[in-house]
Amino acid sequence: MADKESVGNIHKRLCAVYGNCAVDRSTVERWIQRVKASGSGETELHDRPRPGRPATSISPDMLQHADGIIHVDRCITSRQLAVQLSLSYGSTMTIIDAFGFSKVCARWVPRSLTTEHRRQRKAICSELMERFDAKGKAFLSRIVTGDETWAHHYEPETKRQSMEWHHPQSPRKKKFKTTPSAGKVMITVFWDIDGVILVDVMARGETTN
Repeated sequence: MADKESVGNIHKRLCAVYGNCAVDRSTVERWIQRVKASGSGETELHDRPRPGRPATSISPDMLQHADGIIHVDRCITSRQLAVQLSLSYGSTMTIIDAFGFSKVCARWVPRSLTTEHRRQRKAICSELMERFDAKGKAFLSRIVTGDETWAHHYEPETKRQSMEWHHPQSPRKKKFKTTPSAGKVMITVFWDIDGVILVDVMARGETTN
């Protein structure tokens, strides 16, 4: 095969079979030279055994060690992990991928409920369900729900809201950082099963009778 095929053709055939895992062109050329030098046209192309550190450092012990470090410090960066494991960044990323780890941000929630708050909400929900089972839709029509929120007199446009389609040559738009206006009002909304019943707006500093 080495006498009849060029280095480029052999390399193309290897790429067609192995894709990105195929060896580079220089390796193919080195193999052909070794085949020709053998005289008989046959030679061993596998790497010869040699002493020293194995080709891969991802051993079961290393995987267990990395897993323990990540469980102790969930916020550790991949580069910090590489330093602690005394591995290259690429080997460390291979370990992370092997475990299926991925970094995610904490989810923001309006407030942290205490055990007592959860107990009270469960009790209220259970009571409402019992009354619904007893009276059906007639009970739902008597429920009025209310909620309130602060609204500034002026809400600045967010960075995402200011996004525009540009050509590659178009200059990038500048946006100056602004803050919401100091003035704000309290908006309170009440609604029932049919829709909104009342919307009340109270300016900051006002009091209700």
